[in-house]
Amino acid sequence: MRNFLVIFILCLSIYGCNSINNLSDNMSEFTELTKKNTSDSCANFSYISNINDKEYGRLFSEYINLDNSCSWNSFQRGNFEYLFKSTLKLKSMKVIERVDYDNYEFTTYIIDDKYYVDLIYKYSTYEDLFILDYEGKYYSSLRKKFDKAYTNTYVDKLRFKSDYSKSLVNMNFINSYFSRERESIYDK
Repeated sequence: MRNFLVIFILCLSIYGCNSINNLSDNMSEFTELTKKNTSDSCANFSYISNINDKEYGRLFSEYINLDNSCSWNSFQRGNFEYLFKSTLKLKSMKVIERVDYDNYEFTTYIIDDKYYVDLIYKYSTYEDLFILDYEGKYYSSLRKKFDKAYTNTYVDKLRFKSDYSKSLVNMNFINSYFSRERESIYDK
């Protein structure tokens, strides 16, 4: 029985270590990636990154790994959109296309009725990955993996250019995007 328990704990710890940063692994394909760790009591191994890739151009990403004792207080993508819009003081940010595949959400926005930008949102139980694609090339490539007939009709339009670098994790202290779940008296 003791051997079984030791093997079980060993397997659990190996699986736990291997499951960390599953969504984050997607970022390893980019050539020039600058990561900046972000911190909050509810976030583990989270970061933002600015990417200048030879094939896909400029991208911004935020990877969030919530502690399993924490939960979001509102919808994750909505929080990202609000922080992006308010930080850059945009007049308008309208969704012109949104589609879901598995645990991906692809969204194209028109900013201030003039500029286009794409957002790839990938999620799992405790992980969220937001990829802001200024040029639309990575967005198009990834979407074609789900729909081979897809053609991005907005990639050649006037694209939104910014130097966005805010983090939901770093801004959590002010905006309370997520919090630790309180223990109920009934859980005892």
